[in-house]
Amino acid sequence: MNLPPLVRKMLAEFVGVTMFLTAIISAGATFGTPEGGNLFHAASLAITLGLMVLLVGGVSGGHLNPAVSLYFFSRKEMTAVEFIGYVAAQLLGATAGVSLGEYLHGFNIAGFTNAASTLPAGPAFVGEIVATAGLVLLIVTLIQNKLTHLIPFGLMLWVFAAFNFTPTGAQANPAVTFGLMVDGKLSVSAGAQLILAEIVGLLVGVVLSMLLTSATAKKKAAAKKK
Repeated sequence: MNLPPLVRKMLAEFVGVTMFLTAIISAGATFGTPEGGNLFHAASLAITLGLMVLLVGGVSGGHLNPAVSLYFFSRKEMTAVEFIGYVAAQLLGATAGVSLGEYLHGFNIAGFTNAASTLPAGPAFVGEIVATAGLVLLIVTLIQNKLTHLIPFGLMLWVFAAFNFTPTGAQANPAVTFGLMVDGKLSVSAGAQLILAEIVGLLVGVVLSMLLTSATAKKKAAAKKK
């Protein structure tokens, strides 16, 4: 079947995000206190993310994350239509993923809620900045060093690590946060704050990559002069 290129890319993003959110819900790897974390849960969702990036990377680039798509859009490597299409597919995938994850265990999605969040607002906000900045910095650095083939494995390791040291379970992805909001595991207000933190994290990651690249370039230039 010959689908239009953008439709094919959107389908790839939809499938990848759907399976990632299914893993998050099914593994019980939600957010909460660090003591509530589980290494098997972290490994399950991290491996699923890495595999999904490997699976769809050749079709859509394997963004699976609106923050990543926003980065490429800001660099004019995506058109506005492509960016909107990617984000729409990612959010739909998040909704499908939480629905499938709950269904597999005999539950239905709870829907949006305004209930007070149990997450500590400050640490959660900073945690998402750190998790997203690290993820973006990792992707950008690997791209700049022409090591794109390592991105799935790098993401896998970063998500596994950050899951265990952030109070949010290192969502680092507005689509993941949106999915948890749809499933009632995050209130609308708490989810909106985390999405804002993820956007800030994107900016921090980009700035850090620019600073590191500048420092590396200066060292190389100095070495050539010697």
